[in-house]
Amino acid sequence: MIIDIHAHAAGNYGSVGSIKNMALKYGIEKIVLCTSPKNNGNLGEPPSMPFKQKPDSIYMMNRMNRFAYKHFFKDNGDGNQFVCELKNQLPELVLQFLWVDPLDAAYMNNLENTIRTYQPRGIKLQQSWNPFKIDGTEFNNLVDICCSYQLPIFIHLYSKREVLKLLRFISENQNAVFIIGHLIGTDFFSKSSVNLKNVYFDTSSSNRIQSNDIKQAIEAFGYEHIVFGTDTPYISFDEQINKIEQLNLSDNIKEHIYSLNTKRILSI
Repeated sequence: MIIDIHAHAAGNYGSVGSIKNMALKYGIEKIVLCTSPKNNGNLGEPPSMPFKQKPDSIYMMNRMNRFAYKHFFKDNGDGNQFVCELKNQLPELVLQFLWVDPLDAAYMNNLENTIRTYQPRGIKLQQSWNPFKIDGTEFNNLVDICCSYQLPIFIHLYSKREVLKLLRFISENQNAVFIIGHLIGTDFFSKSSVNLKNVYFDTSSSNRIQSNDIKQAIEAFGYEHIVFGTDTPYISFDEQINKIEQLNLSDNIKEHIYSLNTKRILSI
């Protein structure tokens, strides 16, 4: 069975019926779902661009995504509420990660009430959408709240500078649990002497990440720190599975990556 730790409420995960179909087709036990950008449901795979296959292309894509999010995405209401409605209709299948913008003062002031209302299993932060800084007070305050509620933080990092800032933050905040999206910054993490006991890495990505990159992450951090995600609907589900299957891993290691590591993080 599979737990998809990285998915957005759009496309194949945009309705109760399509979520059920995906679960049946791929043997999905749980889907960790968060909102799509500004709750847009009609999203698909991004256009193919040659530079996307370069190792550092994620940082260029981040700049493009932040610009698009600010200027071109139409606001379609409360994405967290939409995800909660899907969760309430599929409680055995959907786990909610609450998307939070640390720079939204009004939302942050009410965050603890929101957590108690929605009962999320984690928090999703997206620096490619929101220009908060790891060394900002807003991020520090958010992490304090997450620690008090024992919620892991899934973060999509924006730049090499922010990767290094997070490494310094982790060294001083060993109780916080982080899931790093798209293996961003693993070159820095692997060379660091920081204790990464509570840090995990999500396998999802476009052609920028190949099977060998996942293999290197397993070797650097241990298979117990690698979790399977798809970033649906942005990336093909089959493509993400194939990247794992091509590695000829043992059944035990695949089981940990596909589900057991996420179960441990989320206490399932």
